Amino acid sequence: MTVFAQHLPRLAWLCAAATGVLLLSGWSAAVVASGSMHPAVDTGDVVLTAPIHPGRIRAGQVIRFRDPGRPGRTTLHRVARIDGRGRLITQGDANRVADHRPVPPGAVVGAARLRVPYLGWPVLWWIRRQYGKVVALVLAGLTGPPGVLKLRSRRSGRRPSR
Repeated sequence: MTVFAQHLPRLAWLCAAATGVLLLSGWSAAVVASGSMHPAVDTGDVVLTAPIHPGRIRAGQVIRFRDPGRPGRTTLHRVARIDGRGRLITQGDANRVADHRPVPPGAVVGAARLRVPYLGWPVLWWIRRQYGKVVALVLAGLTGPPGVLKLRSRRSGRRPSR
C-alpha cells in the first residue's frame, strides 16, 4: 500500500472534521455557476463565506447575498460602493456595469473567505444534466489515484511484483 493510500482515511476524516467546524461556525459554501467574478473566482469553484456584521462590510469585499432579483437564490459579487442609504452596490468583476438592484445589508449571507478551485464542477454537471461527466468522474474515483489500488494476479492471488 502506498503512503498516500495509508493516509487517505485520516485525510478524509480531517477534511470532514474541518468542514463540520466551519459549518457549525456559521460558514457556508456555494458553487459558482457563472463567470461573472472572473478572474478572481471562476465557474466551478466553491467559495466558503463567513458571517459578517453589516457594519463591517466595505467596498472591495466579495460577498454572497440573497439576490433581490432572484428569490431563493444567492449571488457572489464584489461590493463596488455603499450608497447614501447604506445599501450595497455590487458588481461582478467581469461585468462592465454594477448590478441594477442595490443590496440591503441584511441580505448579506457572508463575506468570501476561501476559494477551492474546480471542486464544484461535479455539482454543476449534475444540475446541467451532464451525467456522462459525473459517471466518468465516479469511475475515475473508483479506480483511485495511480498506485492506490493494486491489481492482484489472477493465477496466484498475489500482487504483481514491482
